Parts: sequence; C-alpha cells; structure tokens
Amino acid sequence: MKAFSFALSALAFLTSGYFFVSEFRVTGESNHVIYMGMLFTLMIICVLGLIINIPDFMKAKRRVRGFSYNSYSPQRIRNKSFDSQLGLM
Repeated sequence: MKAFSFALSALAFLTSGYFFVSEFRVTGESNHVIYMGMLFTLMIICVLGLIINIPDFMKAKRRVRGFSYNSYSPQRIRNKSFDSQLGLM
C-alpha cells in the first residue's frame, strides 16, 4: 500500500507540475491566480506524500531468520547428548 501511495504521489506531482509549467503566464486574472494556486497546493501535498513514504524505501528490509532446533532436519547441529536421550544415534 505504501508503494502505491508513493507512486500515486509521484505521478500526481509530475502531472500537476506539467500543467503548472505549461499554463504559467503572468496575469492578473483572479481565475488564473486561483487555478495556479490550486496547482501549487497540489504539488506541495504531493511533495509531503513523497517525504512521508520515502523512508520505507530507503531502509533495508530486515529479514529475521528464526532458529529452532529440529532433530529431524538434515541441516541441524549435532548434539550427542541430546540425540542419545531421544535415541536418534
């Protein structure tokens, strides 16, 4: 779910950035100022989404290998006293 959120934030940032740059013009029209302000606000929200989700991709995945003693495993540690109690020798 975090990867989806990260990808969606990046896609929305790139899309809103494209429209912001392509429709940028210096004007005093209130509609255009509001539109550009909304695009800028969307870009800021996307940057915050990227900042929140990027630590999950930067940290290394910790893989915990559980150790349990199994007498029937071929990769087990040989313990003669334990094996003699169970009659495995």
